[in-house]
Amino acid sequence: MQSQPLGICLIIDCIGSDTEVLRDTFISLGYQVQYRLYLQTEDIFATLQEVACMPEHKHYDSFVCVLVSRGDSQSVSGVDETHPGFPLEHIRRMFRGDVCPFLLEKPKLFFIHSYVVSEDPQEDKGLLEVDGPALNNVQARVRQHGHSIVHREADFFWSLCRADVSLLERPSSSPSLYLQFLSQKLGQERKRPLLDLHIELNGRIYDWNSRVSAKEKYYVFLQHTLRKKLVLSCK
Repeated sequence: MQSQPLGICLIIDCIGSDTEVLRDTFISLGYQVQYRLYLQTEDIFATLQEVACMPEHKHYDSFVCVLVSRGDSQSVSGVDETHPGFPLEHIRRMFRGDVCPFLLEKPKLFFIHSYVVSEDPQEDKGLLEVDGPALNNVQARVRQHGHSIVHREADFFWSLCRADVSLLERPSSSPSLYLQFLSQKLGQERKRPLLDLHIELNGRIYDWNSRVSAKEKYYVFLQHTLRKKLVLSCK
């Protein structure tokens, strides 16, 4: 990746802790960081929709989204916890190649940290019903005249960490291990492939989980459709 900046990094923090270091990390990597704090659920949707439709993506080589909030197995919530959650799957759908053509064939990286509120994984919560972002005229022309054989789901990197909401009751000096390890890996070993860094992050998380109670564990899930090795910085 060679564009300057490398892309937009959207950070949405509905908890109010732990993300400052990631903001600094992505700035040092060469991203244009947009930092949003304490959003309500509908504002999370509106912000993601706004960023997904930004024409500036056509000048950049990638996109990053960091989202930290309360939630459950299917959704995330803003500071209005009683509001139906925003479906995780819809977040990814908003940035697919057919909806966000300026990001087609470019890496789209998501790092989502959800503090799970419900103790019952089978609990059926209502989800916020939303429509996909509308294409503006410029995007519509790109979609009609541009032709690509790359699948709309290609080039996603989806890292999801879940932890018990009780971890938020710890002293402020105890940051999220997931975000802490992620920032360290991206900041100190930026010349290595992102997938390799995440595998090592998994190892550190599993090592932590082997020594703590169930309420203190982190559960990290990774899905990706990258077509090439991704290195965030060669500097």
